[in-house]
Amino acid sequence: MNSPDSSAKAGTQLLRILVPVNADEDSRWGVQYALHRHLEGRELEVVLLNVGEPITQWEVLRFRTQVEISQFQSERAQAFIEEASAPLNAENILCRGCFKQGNVVFSILDTAEELACDEIVLPRPQSGFWGLFSRGIVASIVRGHRNIPIVLVDQDGAPIDRQIH
Repeated sequence: MNSPDSSAKAGTQLLRILVPVNADEDSRWGVQYALHRHLEGRELEVVLLNVGEPITQWEVLRFRTQVEISQFQSERAQAFIEEASAPLNAENILCRGCFKQGNVVFSILDTAEELACDEIVLPRPQSGFWGLFSRGIVASIVRGHRNIPIVLVDQDGAPIDRQIH
């Protein structure tokens, strides 16, 4: 992997993008976007973020401790991050993974701010029947963003709109 200092030495500005990843295939669309930006000649750092929401259902808590649940979520996050990072690593794109526990929307926004990300890349919101199950996460992030541009992408990683500021 490249170091963050290598781009500074080359005189190009490093573009740091946050790509939230989970088990859903559409969360990998942001990885495709990063690959396209790399092919355009941009020097990138990709932050792959997985968020584990707190488990509060008594049916789960009856049989598992919070420590067991946290460990399970962390292991799954690592698997998602490793899978998503494979194409980036193959192209020698600087990437790192993060796992946070908490509210998905706030965790994404906070991580982007904490890590000084230049963009948050999200799959376009689902429409129709499947949109009913998305819980409006993409729409909530778009409404709550904090001066970090949001890029909505399609399944090929192509931006569907201009950046949302």
